[in-house]
Amino acid sequence: MNPSALQVRIQKSLARFKERIENGAYYEAQQTIRAVTNRYVHIKNYEAATQLLYQSAMVLTEYKKYDEASDLYLYLLEVFTLEKKQVKEFENSDLIKILDFLNALPDSDANISNLATETFKFTTSKMGTGVGFPKLNRLIGEKLYYSGDGKEVNLSQQFLLLSDETECLTLLANLYFDSYKKEGDVYDFGSYLVRLVIPYLLLRNVEFAQKSISIMLKKLKLEPDQPFKFTKVKEIEVVELQEETSNKGCSQLVNFLQLLVATCKRSVSDNGKNLRILYHRYEKVIDQYSGMAQMVDAVGQEYFKVNLIKKQSNLLQDMMGSFLGGGNSRQIQS
Repeated sequence: MNPSALQVRIQKSLARFKERIENGAYYEAQQTIRAVTNRYVHIKNYEAATQLLYQSAMVLTEYKKYDEASDLYLYLLEVFTLEKKQVKEFENSDLIKILDFLNALPDSDANISNLATETFKFTTSKMGTGVGFPKLNRLIGEKLYYSGDGKEVNLSQQFLLLSDETECLTLLANLYFDSYKKEGDVYDFGSYLVRLVIPYLLLRNVEFAQKSISIMLKKLKLEPDQPFKFTKVKEIEVVELQEETSNKGCSQLVNFLQLLVATCKRSVSDNGKNLRILYHRYEKVIDQYSGMAQMVDAVGQEYFKVNLIKKQSNLLQDMMGSFLGGGNSRQIQS
C-alpha cells in the first residue's frame, strides 16, 4: 500500500473513532482502534500501527479519558518494541510521540506511576543501558515529583537522577533537604547527602556529585539550629561539630563524601591507591551506615578497578532498586 493510500485509511479510522468518542462510546472507540491496530501489526505495518495508536491516544486525552488513552499508549510501546528501529532512528522519529503523550496527562493522573515504570522498561531495553533517554527521564521525574502523592514523589527520584539537567538536581536536593528537616535529627545530614553523591558518581556524573554537595551545604548553612561549623580548605568545605558530642560521624561522613568526589574527579589509575587510603581512614564512619561500604566499593570498581570489600555491588541495579527511597536515620538502604 502506498503512503498516501495508507494515510487515507488511517484518517478514515480516526474519523470513525472520533465519531464514537463524540457519542460517548469511549470504550467501544478504544477497542475499535485496538482491533484495527492488530491488523496492521499482523501484516507488520508498524508505521501505520504506531501512527494510529499515537493519534488515537492523543484524541482521548483531549476528552480527558486518561485510562483509555493510557491503554493505547501501552500498546504503542509494545508496537515500538516489535518494530525494532535503531536507537537513533527511534529517537529522531518516535521519541516525540512518547513525550507528547505523557505531557498531555495531568501530573495527578493515577496512571502516571505505572506508565513511568513501563516506559522506563521500554527505553532502557531500547537503549541497552540502565539510563534510557535523559530528556524523557526529566519529564517523567517532574510529573511524579509534582503529583502530590508520596509514593510517586519517591519514585520520581530515580528519573530525576537519570536526567542530565541541573533543574532535576535542584529538585532532588530540595526533596532530600526537606526530608532531612522533617526527620528532625540535625546530625543525620550526611545520610541524605549520600543519596545524591553516590548515585551521581556511579553514573559517572562527577560534576553533579560535586554540585549536589554545594547545594546541600549551602542549604545547611542557612539553618539557624544546625550544629556544624565550616572551614574552606581548597575545594573542600571541612565540616566539624560546633560542640563535642558522640555524633562526630555525621560531619566526618560529609567530609568523606567531598574527598571521595575529589578523588573520582582526578580519575587516574594511581588514585586507586588514594581511594584505599581514604576508605580505610573513614572505615569506622562508613560502617555506621548500612549499605555504605558496598556503595563506596562500587565507586572504586567503576573508577579505579579496585575492590575495597569482598562483597560485590550490582552497581546501577542495586542503586535504583534499594537506597533511593530510604529516609531512616543512619540508614541508606531500605
